[in-house]
Amino acid sequence: MKSAREWSASLSQHEARPDVELVTGRGGEPTLRVDEVLLHSQYKPREEAARLVDSAQLEPGRPVLVIGVGLGYHVLELLQRGFDVSVVEPDASVAKFAVEGLLRDSTILIGIGDPAEIGHSPTFRDITAGVPQVFVHPPTARLHSRYSDAIQSQLARVRIADRRLGVAVVGPMYGGSLPIAQYLARAFQRMGHRTLYVDNSAGWPLYESITGSVASKRASAQLSGMVANLMSEWSYARVSEFAPNLCIALAQAPVGNQWPLRLARENIVTAYWFVENWRHMTYWNEIAPHYDCFFHIQPGEFEDTLVKAGCRHHAYVQTACDPEVHRPVELTPEECVTYACDVSFAGAGYRNRNMLFSGLTDYNFKIWGVEWTARELQRLVCKPDRRFTPEDFAKIVAGSAINLNLHSSATHDGVDPRCDAINPRVFEIAACGGFQLCDPCIGLDTLFDLEAELPVYRTLAELREKIDYYLANDEERRAVAQAARRRVLREHTYEHRAQQMLDVILERFADRIESKGIRAQRSVAEVADTVGRETELGRYLSGLPADLPFTQEAIFARVPLMGTALSHPEAVFAYLREMRTSAEQLLAEFADG
Repeated sequence: MKSAREWSASLSQHEARPDVELVTGRGGEPTLRVDEVLLHSQYKPREEAARLVDSAQLEPGRPVLVIGVGLGYHVLELLQRGFDVSVVEPDASVAKFAVEGLLRDSTILIGIGDPAEIGHSPTFRDITAGVPQVFVHPPTARLHSRYSDAIQSQLARVRIADRRLGVAVVGPMYGGSLPIAQYLARAFQRMGHRTLYVDNSAGWPLYESITGSVASKRASAQLSGMVANLMSEWSYARVSEFAPNLCIALAQAPVGNQWPLRLARENIVTAYWFVENWRHMTYWNEIAPHYDCFFHIQPGEFEDTLVKAGCRHHAYVQTACDPEVHRPVELTPEECVTYACDVSFAGAGYRNRNMLFSGLTDYNFKIWGVEWTARELQRLVCKPDRRFTPEDFAKIVAGSAINLNLHSSATHDGVDPRCDAINPRVFEIAACGGFQLCDPCIGLDTLFDLEAELPVYRTLAELREKIDYYLANDEERRAVAQAARRRVLREHTYEHRAQQMLDVILERFADRIESKGIRAQRSVAEVADTVGRETELGRYLSGLPADLPFTQEAIFARVPLMGTALSHPEAVFAYLREMRTSAEQLLAEFADG
């Protein structure tokens, strides 16, 4: 945004469109005609401007953001009444006539063109901080019906950009997206948002037990649907009760097609994070159009397909790492015996991995994971009947000089040249401090330097050559690993992805979020500042992590049991915890009885 004087200079070479015409009104004063629509009265435009301002019933003393500059009659009227005025205008041709005419000597700030560009300018943020009231120029609204809504959405976005929102994350019962859901929920929580994680993993043993106990495929399918519906209803009840501003469901979450529609009736913005390969898992086609935002990990062809499927808003959001989980660890001597090796791979035994890795059996090579079928690899597979945990994974990386990564394929013998679904292991190995050799999945070069941070291979021969080279060059290998770790911590954590999602959601749905209202959630540091850090409560809260949410759950979890030596604040919180527990038990007994 720039002043009218600055715009006058920068628009001097702008050639107004033929359909934007300056005409002399019947009262002798100029007006503008745009596409046969008059922006001001032909008779008495100044009196018309006064009537418009009167009808707006603006609050004295508060700044005004005008949407639509016209020739500026209404802007001058506002200035004469003492308002602090800023203007946004969709049409540069209209703005040219205004800043070269009635507003040529004005210093008011004007933004011209795209609402998103205006909304992201520092000047617009400063204007929004003044909590302006909006004045919409009616003829501009007729010509640009969506512009006013877009600008007001930008106002809402800026107003709530630094607010702590209510966020619900709904995870699956099982599978690779389960830990990702947990990482995402923790990221929102660490960012200070009021966060609910709906953990559906408790339903998996029930699902397996029920569906595995009957031989009939038809009965098994019916029962599995009933369990999934039960988990969906339970998830809905929890989210509805939590009343978040937005809800993000992860791939394979047990929610039906009606899920986002039900939440929309409660004015909850819905999103789905499809962290799977769209070519292999095609259920996205049934759900993508129903969500406010559909996040995915494969840009390009998939995005075009989503548009054809009727998906209104989609965005590419890659997976990442959680530095609290994916971090370097020190191995004990006993663990070194288990994990130490020159080369390792951690993951499931897809066809291409079985085929390619069969050419590496002469190395000190350890494989971790399930479903490995190649006879040549059996002696290399560690604990073949058990899936490894995130804790195991950090130790695998720590014990390996070289960590291999190969994106899965059921149709190739080695590297899939069309692969564009980058797996989380790329980020997790780097965050754990490991050196990694990876196949060049499409898009990888936009996330890492493929020489200094993440060397790649395309064939078995190239892979063997790079294994030999980096095993012989320890210092270079460590430098590459350190560079990759710096990159992921700087750009590829789940906090980065959570913020990316919020940016997309707020860009489109800030007004809906603001209209629902945002329940305040303060950190213990903010409460300590409020009550005074020199008070007894303030001193106690100052000893807790500064970003810990000031909620019953968070505080109660850190208070020792009754009967131990407690400070006065601890004793009060412990008493409140006991009262809550007793009340919940009484309610449960009443419900059972």
